[in-house]
Amino acid sequence: MKSLRTLYEEQRGKVSDKWSLYIDVYDRLLAPLRERPVTLVEVGVQNGGSLEIWPRYFPNGTAFIGCDIDPKCAALSYDDARISVIVGNINSDAASQAILARAQSWDIFIDDGSHTSHDIIISFCNYFRFLKPGGLYIVEDLHCSYWPPYGGGIVCATSSMSFFKLLCDMLNYEHWKTEIAAESLLATFFPGVNRPNFSLFSEIFSLTFFNSMCIIEKCREGQSA
Repeated sequence: MKSLRTLYEEQRGKVSDKWSLYIDVYDRLLAPLRERPVTLVEVGVQNGGSLEIWPRYFPNGTAFIGCDIDPKCAALSYDDARISVIVGNINSDAASQAILARAQSWDIFIDDGSHTSHDIIISFCNYFRFLKPGGLYIVEDLHCSYWPPYGGGIVCATSSMSFFKLLCDMLNYEHWKTEIAAESLLATFFPGVNRPNFSLFSEIFSLTFFNSMCIIEKCREGQSA
């Protein structure tokens, strides 16, 4: 089977401009899933090229769902019936309902959307729960979390990178040996009363960081972190 890099190099027509590093990371992470009937959601369709490549990488995949806020993406068309594109804000009720109408759960979720810290955090809280056991939640372009225009900064307490660092602490919650409630630490990111339940984070098995990427793996059936 051709590597993901080869598929990208051979891609013609619809363009995909993922960083070279990402392609190598994806091949490393996703190769064990290649022959499975995976369902994949990708936020940030842009020119539509990656949605055309994923079905070639996962020949037995059942659904490849893209979501983008750009109205131009509505004009994208594919010969493969497994591919669909939803136009709208990923965190809107309409987009969520449209995605769930196509798949109730998924093996891979890729956030390559707005890159703003607020959107990244809300998307994780909205969609990680629908990830299948053992599934992968992947966030791209986290370098933006260090840039003020994207709601970040190296010492910004509410950046997406700060949030994922907190998830590392959540993963080790049993070892805290303190009276601090896990939910209280979420107040920085969710100043209102509508904070995600801690049970969402108890389903995290691992977090892996690469340059500008974070991969969160969900616990498998009967597995605990």
